[in-house]
Amino acid sequence: MEPAFSKEGDRFTVRLSRGVRGLLVELCRQSRALLDAEDPSSDPAVSRLFPPAYPDDPLQNLEFETSLGAAPRSAKLEALDVVERTANASTLTEDELLAWIGVVNDLRLVLGTRIEITEEATDEDFPADDPRHETYRVYQFLGFLLQGLLEGIGAPDVGEPPHEGEDSVRGGS
Repeated sequence: MEPAFSKEGDRFTVRLSRGVRGLLVELCRQSRALLDAEDPSSDPAVSRLFPPAYPDDPLQNLEFETSLGAAPRSAKLEALDVVERTANASTLTEDELLAWIGVVNDLRLVLGTRIEITEEATDEDFPADDPRHETYRVYQFLGFLLQGLLEGIGAPDVGEPPHEGEDSVRGGS
């Protein structure tokens, strides 16, 4: 079976079913609606997307958030735009693939917060009769998809480590 994402030249081939692509578009739509309607102070799932930089210092955190303005929210909305626009594409650029990675990760954070997932959670915690069961299944699938995205982009090319006495930036002494 071919991987869902693979590098071919300077692009990434996408092998996803129509149903998976449709699910991603719908989840992007729902995420956009959430970001438009809520903020970190009004919704724990949005708070999970924008964790405080200074959790122990509310004043310093407020100053930091004020200095950033709308940039973090705008970046997330732009990434959603990329995924929605490229959902049916057969290939992606590296920047588009990185947007997909960010969006899928954010979707998992939102769903995980909604169903109160923990690191110790197992399938037994979300039996078929649990109202959170279907959301848990989507959460699991997004984890599988995220793994495929990360495998598709591959490990960074970091080159050889510098030898003793060499400058690690320039490769010389």
